[in-house]
Amino acid sequence: MKKLVLLIILGSSLSAYAQDPEDALRLSWFHPSGTARSNALGGAMGSLGGDLSANHINPAGLGLYKSSEILLTPKFLVQTNDFKYRGTNSSSNDNKSSFGSIGIVLADGLKKNNWTSTAFSISFNQIADFSNHISFSGLNNASSYSEKYLEELIHDGADTTSALNNYIFGSSLAYRTYLIDTTADAKGAITGYQSLVPLTGVNQNYDVLTTGGYNELAFGWGGNMADKLYLGASFVMPMINYNKSFYYSETDATNNANNDFARFSLHENFSSKGWGIGAKFGIIYKPESFLRVGFSLHTPQLISFKDLLSVDMTTNTEKYAGTQTASSNDLNNGYPGERDYTVSTPLKTIFSTSYFFAAPNKPTQPLGFISADVEWINYAGTRFYGNTYDDATTAYYNDLNNTIKSIYKNNINLKIGSEIKLDGNWMLRAGAAYYGSPYKDEELKASRLVISGGIGYRTNRHFIDFTIINSSTKDMVFPYRLNDKANTFANMTGNQMIFNIGYGIRF
Repeated sequence: MKKLVLLIILGSSLSAYAQDPEDALRLSWFHPSGTARSNALGGAMGSLGGDLSANHINPAGLGLYKSSEILLTPKFLVQTNDFKYRGTNSSSNDNKSSFGSIGIVLADGLKKNNWTSTAFSISFNQIADFSNHISFSGLNNASSYSEKYLEELIHDGADTTSALNNYIFGSSLAYRTYLIDTTADAKGAITGYQSLVPLTGVNQNYDVLTTGGYNELAFGWGGNMADKLYLGASFVMPMINYNKSFYYSETDATNNANNDFARFSLHENFSSKGWGIGAKFGIIYKPESFLRVGFSLHTPQLISFKDLLSVDMTTNTEKYAGTQTASSNDLNNGYPGERDYTVSTPLKTIFSTSYFFAAPNKPTQPLGFISADVEWINYAGTRFYGNTYDDATTAYYNDLNNTIKSIYKNNINLKIGSEIKLDGNWMLRAGAAYYGSPYKDEELKASRLVISGGIGYRTNRHFIDFTIINSSTKDMVFPYRLNDKANTFANMTGNQMIFNIGYGIRF
């Protein structure tokens, strides 16, 4: 049944737009980046110390510093993604350069009270890079993106006035462009809603370009007791910048000019900025000169976010209503929608050990080491909280948090790295890291495997490190989520090649 379009727009009827469970995973499931040396070792730095990355991994490692240093580590990334969606293969790529880590360590090598030495550090580190390009397409005769709006209107029992005005980032746009319309009985009375997308087959196209990063500003302190016990703590300020340009379309695959649907397209511009607080605590103990064990605890970070969203939709229903367009900005006095909320990230613990070995002919002179970290993280522990305390907002975020708990699980990540001294001042490094699936559903096969290597050159005052990292990711991308049907997804295989250079000065 066709509907009348109201000419008066109620901009004050702004409603909250939906968040996805993937928003939680973006803040926890990634392989953290650090200094060039740390990256070459697979990130297995929990019990090593003596590197700026200790400020973000195990601050007790700052206690191993006996001299001060300043460090800069830029990086360059090349990324390729391959997708398989409903039997169709596709690929996308992206590349960029950025600063990895920058910071300073101020060490005091003089004995004071019970401390053999202490060190203070300030560092800024991009622990995750959000730059990515995800693009896939395929033929779907089982479901449609439009059913997401249909479910929302039916679930809320929305009348036509609400459908027209109260869902300005989704369902109202679909209703205004006739992607979703009403149904009526024989007497013309409205009985519900329907999608005009025929499930005889639509060609779906999904394209997302993301930029930004998860950054940490850390203030850390580490102390050394008799070169045996090292304690440390860091106060961290996470800074998030995430931007997404999302394009999605469905086109009638039958080319039937009389089935009331030709195509619809959706374009979203989304930005999210956040900052917060957190803390990291650590300990390293040397039971023997050749052995170190470490433990660090990363508290949940409380991050306050402000999001902006604009959505445009165009639908062509052929003879039914022709081509119609609608924009969320037009329904919100010309402005993008705003949302303020707070996120508590998952708790993380790291258990680590390092073994130092010497050349057979020089047993007192260390030749190198092998180090390993076991990281436990509670992916299901991410929590969202509204910054307003009305019943509707509280109920919404409770439902979102329950969904996160039902989809994700706790998991263990493994890291290992080794360094060997070569002739002169050169060092050779290699590492690997494995991040298991964060999903409870065993059918969702997801993982990250990081293989890295590099070389380093050190003098008394200067050092430089070159690192190459290859990160392979297997994951799923859901173009949309439905409550009343099985969700369809694209299998993604991603590959990142990262080139990292670190340059430091000791003083």
